[in-house]
Amino acid sequence: MLRRFAFLILALVLFGPLALLAAPVTLDEGEGLQGRFEQSRYLRGFDKPILSGGEFFVLPKTGLIWQTETPFFTKMVIDNKGVSQSMEGAEVTRLSFDRFPGLSVLRDTLENSLTGNWAPLEELAGSKLHPADGKWSLRFTPKTSGPTLPFAYLNFDIGEYLEKVEIVKANGDRDVITFFDQKRAPIAEIKDAAQKSGEKKS
Repeated sequence: MLRRFAFLILALVLFGPLALLAAPVTLDEGEGLQGRFEQSRYLRGFDKPILSGGEFFVLPKTGLIWQTETPFFTKMVIDNKGVSQSMEGAEVTRLSFDRFPGLSVLRDTLENSLTGNWAPLEELAGSKLHPADGKWSLRFTPKTSGPTLPFAYLNFDIGEYLEKVEIVKANGDRDVITFFDQKRAPIAEIKDAAQKSGEKKS
């Protein structure tokens, strides 16, 4: 009896923190997400990272909207067809998934991680979310047999929502994006907020 009690105490010490660790938020059907981001881009040959920041809006199954406010305003939309970027309301870049299929993988990965849909990423990564310092982490290294991807691997830090993603490219360049002030709401509200935000800054 004493041995069994001692084992129970040991189990609580070892596994108790895991049981108390809350699962990340998963958006409900019909919900979207908005928040802010800060991005640090580390390029070979440069001593300091290139810094930028702004707002993001997630419209599940429709698109991701990134509005950079600093150092200058640009808007990038990743929808079901590809990626487009505009400045002062004029489109300056468009890349289609037909020509760059790897970008669609990045889009799906970002949408799933931001909305808390971790199951597909866990399956692709071949591992589950890993508890770390009261939060969660996941490393996603795609299979080499897939389409050419714009990254070599991704590192995710997750709290209630996705807090940070590190996008590492094959040449060693990397982006570190931190997310904060996340707010979930019906998709119509997120879409309206994105439109109003763009109008204020255009």
